[in-house]
Amino acid sequence: MRLQITFLLITALLMPPLLFAQAVRQPGTPHPIVGKWTWTRAQNKCTEEYEFRLDGTLQVQSGAERTDNTYEIVSVPDSRGFYQITMKVVKDYGGKDCGDDESDSTGDEYTNFFLFEPSMSMYIACQQPNLDACFGPLRRMEQ
Repeated sequence: MRLQITFLLITALLMPPLLFAQAVRQPGTPHPIVGKWTWTRAQNKCTEEYEFRLDGTLQVQSGAERTDNTYEIVSVPDSRGFYQITMKVVKDYGGKDCGDDESDSTGDEYTNFFLFEPSMSMYIACQQPNLDACFGPLRRMEQ
């Protein structure tokens, strides 16, 4: 019995890296972030849409706010499966975003950490490469 419990614990500890190993992209393929993603904030039912483009540009619609952005994302996740991404707001067109903020964020830069599920159809966005402060999941939209 003790051997079975030990095996189950070892398997549980090894599973996350094994799952995320599937998330690493093959050479010559676009980064898994490229595409359109959506998320709805539970507190106010406000929807955000993100369109990550191959050329490193990103358009975000958050409630009434629209922004043009640039992004850089690492090509390989860290040992826990997190991809570090840096985004910079090039132009904030105004409006209230899903966080009820109306300030102009033009010029702001953010670093986040994205964790994809194995099929690459969802990810969560975190402030640090851990699960302490995250939102999502963001779901891939049909193209």
